Amino acid sequence: MAIKGSLKEASLPDVLQLLTMGGKTGCLSVTDRQSFGYIYFEEGRIIYASLLNRRDRIGDILVRENVITREQLDAAIEEQSKTRDGRRLGEILKDRGFIDQATLQKWVRYHIEEAVYHLFTWSQGTFYFEPGQRPEREQILVSIDPESLLLEGARRVDEWSQIEKKVASLELVFALHPERSSAISSLNLTGEQQKILPYLDGKHSGWDVIEETALGEFEVGKALFGLVSAGLVRRVGKRERKATRAETRARVDEHRNLGVAFYKTGMFDEAVRELRQVLELQPDALDAEFYLGLVDLRRGEYEAAEKKFREIMERGAVQPAVYNDLGLVLANQGKLVEAVALLEEGLEKTSGHPKLLLTKAACQLKLGDPAASKSTLDDYASSSGGELPPLYYSTRALAEAMSADLDSAAQLAAEGVERYPSSAALANNAGVILERKGDLEQARELYERAFAQDSALPQASKNLGDLLYREGLYDKAAEAYKRALRANPNLGDDVYAKLGNVYYKGRDRGRAVEMWKRALQLNPANEVVRTNLEFVKGSGGEG
Repeated sequence: MAIKGSLKEASLPDVLQLLTMGGKTGCLSVTDRQSFGYIYFEEGRIIYASLLNRRDRIGDILVRENVITREQLDAAIEEQSKTRDGRRLGEILKDRGFIDQATLQKWVRYHIEEAVYHLFTWSQGTFYFEPGQRPEREQILVSIDPESLLLEGARRVDEWSQIEKKVASLELVFALHPERSSAISSLNLTGEQQKILPYLDGKHSGWDVIEETALGEFEVGKALFGLVSAGLVRRVGKRERKATRAETRARVDEHRNLGVAFYKTGMFDEAVRELRQVLELQPDALDAEFYLGLVDLRRGEYEAAEKKFREIMERGAVQPAVYNDLGLVLANQGKLVEAVALLEEGLEKTSGHPKLLLTKAACQLKLGDPAASKSTLDDYASSSGGELPPLYYSTRALAEAMSADLDSAAQLAAEGVERYPSSAALANNAGVILERKGDLEQARELYERAFAQDSALPQASKNLGDLLYREGLYDKAAEAYKRALRANPNLGDDVYAKLGNVYYKGRDRGRAVEMWKRALQLNPANEVVRTNLEFVKGSGGEG
């Protein structure tokens, strides 16, 4: 299940230990004000980590360590800028024969470890673990036992707290002390201190030194700390890191990257903040408008999402993603016929993009046409050319169930769950099918499994509540319903109606009335609930 919290309440090392002991697979996202980092786990081991909006320094590190030359790095960077195949810089260096696989793997591991060590120094902000997530395919992965990083991480955190007493910020500018500079040549300086000396000239900030030397923040901070403590250098000023780049493309990219990262981890308020910053700097940024529409979609604000997606299409964006997400918005508003028509238009204009076929099949199923849905799914399977996703198995299994072929439906659902054991939505739909077959115990297990995998999936808790309610296990049903409503307070009038019934059976008339009134707000046509309220009022129980 998803894990989230504040770094003030649980330190990052504590969170890592929890994920390690649990053998978790997924992505841990960490944010500290406007900084963002993430660590990917596979069965409790770290396989990748990165910090957003920080220069990818793997090339500079390789030059610093004399693994490659500056000319070789420049050639690889130029090739990367001209291609759009998503290859990482390290892969280009390897393909050109500048480094071998073992060397690349060694320095990628170092890069990942440094990213984790830096995250350890964050003492405020939030974290969010999303199970089942994996890095992009082009990433070079490693396998690191987090326990091996905790001791060094703790040492660095302790040292950093001491460093900050002398070097409070890397925005500070330092210069050699004029009365002590002559003594430097006779001192036994570290390699890092020798490397940064030329840049302690009263002009370069700590961040500038990092850019020029390719050293990490901890290394530069520690080197400065030693020189300041020895009285060899002194603070002469301060310069904000981004003051000279406020309106540049780099800043637009930083806000965009943060906005997308916040969106993907469900931090919608933060995502909106960053995406609006993009639009302030670049008003014609359709991708920022698109992600704002996705935020509205995820929040259930369908009218606002529809308006945004239609405006994007009117401005000339006819990409499959826009058609697909507008189709989802229409479907969530009950405009299923309109959604199917829109998706068919999108299929014509985007040369039959497979993703649109999948969404169309789901809409046809909601329209009560399993035959049409299965035909569209056949088209999808033949055109996708790859592994069938969880949504395919969910939709196909439900289509078979609606066609009264429960055995085929159960078989498809089981195959999907086996192939995608981390898909909460698929486990939930498999539970629905098994419940229809009368296998209530296994259906209950699947609903619980879906909730454990994604506590933000309200339908799984609602389905579990409905099953328990029908079995007369009202207290357990109420807990499931409340869990579902915490995830989505507008889930449906039937949830509030049944929860009200449970409270009434338990002689808690006040809360029963509260739930029934909420049900009527969502559906004023619910006559059963209206009758319940009138009965309670007539018996003097409301108040």
